[in-house]
Amino acid sequence: MIHRGFRYKSAPSCGQEGRFRQFAGVCRLIYNLALEQRRDWGRRFERQTGSKLNYVAQAGELTALRADYDWIAAVSQTCRQQALRDLDKAYGNFFAGRAGYPSPRKKGAGDSFRFQGREVEIRRLNA
Repeated sequence: MIHRGFRYKSAPSCGQEGRFRQFAGVCRLIYNLALEQRRDWGRRFERQTGSKLNYVAQAGELTALRADYDWIAAVSQTCRQQALRDLDKAYGNFFAGRAGYPSPRKKGAGDSFRFQGREVEIRRLNA
């Protein structure tokens, strides 16, 4: 199977730029909250439930968080889930010895968010 990715540079309008900042901020918040939860409460969660605190468990809690806060629900579900997947991959790399311990994301330093290909529509402007 061949995996292919494309990167596009966008020139957003002022309104779009504000939405992009909101998306990046919510994804950063979810990543940092999930990191803190794993770091501080992972062992307690494992003792109480008998299962590990991983992507699946945190995605379930993300649903409850989305119901409580409208500004989190305003951001695409895929972007929020990708932030949790990024953290899960960072922990996998750490335990495999390929990287250091995951660190919190900081505002303005590599703010990003991702969509899956089926959710993005691209309009070709030139040949």
